[in-house]
Amino acid sequence: MQRWLTALLLLTLVTLTALSAEAAKPIIEITDDVPVYDNRTGQLVEVGYLVKGETFTIVEDYGKNWWKIRWDDYYGFVAKNRTAVVNGVTYRNATKRAPVQQQLTALQDSKVMDNQTEPGVLRPFAIIKQGQKYASMRKMGNWYGVEMNGRLGFIHASNVEVTTPAKPPIAKPTNKTGYTTAYTEVVDFRRDKPASVMYLYANTPIQYVDDPGDAHFNTHVKVKWGDAFVYVSRKAIKEQNVAPTRFTTRSPNGKFIIPYNSQRNHIYTNESGKLVAYAHLNTNQRFPLIRTEGKWYVTVIAGREGYIHESHAALDRGVPVLMYHHVLPERDLGFFKHKSTTVTSDQFAAEMAYLKSQNYETVTLTDFRRYLKREITLPANALVLTFDDGLLSTREYAYPVLKKYNFKAAQFLITARNDSANPAQVFSPTVLQTLSWQDVNRMGDVFSFEGHTHNLHNIIGSTSQVLMVSNNQLATDLQNNITRLPKGPRAFAYPFGQFNATTVQLVKNAGFDLAFTTREGYNSPYENPYYIKRVSSNQSVTLEQYKRMVRPY
Repeated sequence: MQRWLTALLLLTLVTLTALSAEAAKPIIEITDDVPVYDNRTGQLVEVGYLVKGETFTIVEDYGKNWWKIRWDDYYGFVAKNRTAVVNGVTYRNATKRAPVQQQLTALQDSKVMDNQTEPGVLRPFAIIKQGQKYASMRKMGNWYGVEMNGRLGFIHASNVEVTTPAKPPIAKPTNKTGYTTAYTEVVDFRRDKPASVMYLYANTPIQYVDDPGDAHFNTHVKVKWGDAFVYVSRKAIKEQNVAPTRFTTRSPNGKFIIPYNSQRNHIYTNESGKLVAYAHLNTNQRFPLIRTEGKWYVTVIAGREGYIHESHAALDRGVPVLMYHHVLPERDLGFFKHKSTTVTSDQFAAEMAYLKSQNYETVTLTDFRRYLKREITLPANALVLTFDDGLLSTREYAYPVLKKYNFKAAQFLITARNDSANPAQVFSPTVLQTLSWQDVNRMGDVFSFEGHTHNLHNIIGSTSQVLMVSNNQLATDLQNNITRLPKGPRAFAYPFGQFNATTVQLVKNAGFDLAFTTREGYNSPYENPYYIKRVSSNQSVTLEQYKRMVRPY
């Protein structure tokens, strides 16, 4: 019977055709503990199983009987008859696969634990079978962290044998020159989704780097783009000595330009005194600026200076950070009518609908950090959404709209108020209510939760209490604030926008690595991360004004 079942399962796996890559990836809930099979050898080998009640995102729908998931660095197969398709995941410990640090071999059937979905509670969501191997990304005390199908899990050291994979020597990067052999795309790989930056014309001389240690070495070479590297297909490059005089040694000046005419975004060289196009820039991208010559902007791509006319590009003014507080329907405004910290729910919905219609990207603070550190370049239509004070009205009127559009935002919490908030409270438009910690947990798919003091968000006369307490009192309050927030890099918003040099230093000492002001303006790399500027909408802001506010130039 077992042989017949195994043969049938193998036949099913071999004969099924994978669904189109464009199909939405299903999310499943495990209705009964279900084995995970590895079929790379032509035999079904049970390598582990998924635990009843847990949810997982599927790599591929593999026909009538099977789901395909990622398991370690290969694929596993899970029977559909022990699962149910659901609308969303229930866990909070999503992660990406990181470089392998050590190899684990299970000494017994070993539980993979979730330590984030229920704060303070370890619970198993998968099992690795005895004798099976699995890669570890990190070690934390007596636990090894693993990535399992997009989820972060932990395995206790007592359950595994550990080996460290040998690392082969890596050749050093080599600087080279050559020519493009065809019209070829230039790609930025630094974010989750590769971004198309521009196209180089055929026979364009370029400087590039052959880097055997780079993840894309087999398919691409690297070219310099401002402070970073982007990539060109190796197949489109012919190595050849090019005179050094054809390249520039000038560096970007810290400013950026944004092309906006998709039909005329050509970039020209002026080597012979005659403008010759050698690239086409994509819109919705920021390009490093070297200098301005009359009505021309000069950028640098792959070592070459390039000119684009000011009628086809604009100076980037930086990434807008939008500041919101309270959201209420027009009929319920009452005391909050004309208050600058309140927008109507219809207004907020219209603003978010506009952002969606224009393909704006709401950037997480994680990517915003990387942008400020010049680790990535954000698209031109990127912005950050923030909400101060952690008000319950955001649960009622902001969260559903943001979730509808798959937008991300940050909430700045006054954590003493979250501590005392009743989880069963009924929303009332007549008073300011605070999110409970249960609300915070439920809204984590949209919001990150950041600091706004623990219990110093008060105004005395016209002065923030932050500026009136002793340094020790402020330091203690900030520590209480950050320890109550989710773990990881955290940001802070100065209450009422008031701070001084001592405030900034104490915020930094507490462990916050970004701080947001109420100063109006936009944000570019090279700026101080503890003086982030913001722009805000209020009841008097029209949609046309809002459109101008969020534009990057």
